[in-house]
Amino acid sequence: MQKVSILHLITAAKNASPFDVNMAYDAGFDKIMPYTYVELNEVAALTQDAIFSRSPSGIKREALFIGGRDIHLALTMQQTAKSAMFTPFEMSTFADPSGAFTTAAAMLAKVDALLKTNQQTLAEQSIAIFGAGGAVGSTVALIAASLGAIVQLVAHKELAQMQDYAAELHAKYGLSLQVVDGTDDAKKTQILQNATVAICAAAAGIRVLEHAHFSDSKTLKIIADVNAVAPSGAAGVDVMSDGQFIADTQIVGLGALAIGQLKYKTQQTMLQQMLQAEHAVHLAYNHAFDIARAAST
Repeated sequence: MQKVSILHLITAAKNASPFDVNMAYDAGFDKIMPYTYVELNEVAALTQDAIFSRSPSGIKREALFIGGRDIHLALTMQQTAKSAMFTPFEMSTFADPSGAFTTAAAMLAKVDALLKTNQQTLAEQSIAIFGAGGAVGSTVALIAASLGAIVQLVAHKELAQMQDYAAELHAKYGLSLQVVDGTDDAKKTQILQNATVAICAAAAGIRVLEHAHFSDSKTLKIIADVNAVAPSGAAGVDVMSDGQFIADTQIVGLGALAIGQLKYKTQQTMLQQMLQAEHAVHLAYNHAFDIARAAST
């Protein structure tokens, strides 16, 4: 008799995400078990409890999903879980804290698809990220920099604070990231005189870019905004924008729901991969981008 499929969902947060629970059920998992307020030093024991209670064939029918709010903690938790397992006692893992990995992957995959229509690549771009300190913005930075793009983390308040964060990312991931001062309107406008892609990943309901910030830019080609709560993160980019020109510009926009549709497909595919894999897979933001990119072609 086939074992029921179980997704063990761990998070350092107070609550498991209802979004992730729904996604897991819709992807085909029979049971979802959330574990909240999980600390890093508890991950190995939870992982081993899960794998040692089943035979190797049964382990194929379970997986570990890592949520939370902190992308760096989630990745460390995933590595800790992987280190606690060994063949044949190994289940699949998938880190997607706050949906940041799949959202950032979908965002960049949509940008990539638009660039390809003009025979361009992400590696050729200068990408300015507004909201770079957040989960989605940080993940966009990691993916884009790993592909060879020039990545600029825009500081909204404290330039030194963003510089410290860029240094932390460099130390953790070995990626070179620039920090630029976006603390006033003139500085935002100057940033967009050189950037080719602008990413809006600030908090929901925060307008980051007004039309005047980018309307005179000779370099900017795409603005992608992940904010689904009015007002949008960029003037002229509504939630359904999917490559249409922003009024009175030659810049195209990508809105939150257009990005969200691809994010949904990406997360569902990754959950199903864990269910269907013959051998354990360990999925994070780089895998999410590959899947989103393939789905957007």
